[in-house]
Amino acid sequence: MKKPLIGINPYHIERNGSFWNATKEDYYLTVWNSGGCPVTLNHPDKQEQISGVVEHLHGLLMVGGPDIPAEVYGSTKPELIDEDQMSKERESFDRAVFLETLKQGKKVLAVCAGLQHINVIFGGTLIEDISTLVPGAVDHGTFNGEHSVHEVKIKKESNLFNVLGSETASVASTHHQCVGKLGDNIVPVARSLDGVVEAIEIENQKNLIGVQWHPELVKHSEETKKLFSWLLS
Repeated sequence: MKKPLIGINPYHIERNGSFWNATKEDYYLTVWNSGGCPVTLNHPDKQEQISGVVEHLHGLLMVGGPDIPAEVYGSTKPELIDEDQMSKERESFDRAVFLETLKQGKKVLAVCAGLQHINVIFGGTLIEDISTLVPGAVDHGTFNGEHSVHEVKIKKESNLFNVLGSETASVASTHHQCVGKLGDNIVPVARSLDGVVEAIEIENQKNLIGVQWHPELVKHSEETKKLFSWLLS
């Protein structure tokens, strides 16, 4: 029996004068554990190549990563953006492969910076640093460090609620940015107690769930199992 093929957009890392594709182990292990076959994608630069890649996929896991560059969404506080930023090549490819996956009617599960990027793709903005700009922020973990665990509240009128079957969830969190102005047709479907958007969907569509938290860090939690079962279904 064939396993569903899940594409994973890669980190784009420079080492010793060359660029390398990379996938964090937690991501592909979670896909394997859920019954899928993870595939790290590359960066073809022609639309027909991207379309051909997506045709072979069952769905897309749009993973986290470094901060999105200020000029991509017109940041007004670029000094709060991390020095390690998403490369132009990755930003361009992630955008193209995401839009093509939606166009072909396949599912997308977006995590952390993946969610943030989707909001930007639809014309939204980001809050550049939660601890600086969100009064009374809960502990969202250390960016690129130890994760925290906190509660989120989920809208009952959402696909996410239908998938998880609950109006609350305890999530693993490690990020310093979040959604600012919502993009066109982007619907917030979960928030943390400080008001930070923790999950998004697209209005009148059922093939995208974006979560600000990191389900791959708690592979065996019921929430993670249900999210990845949805992606693979």
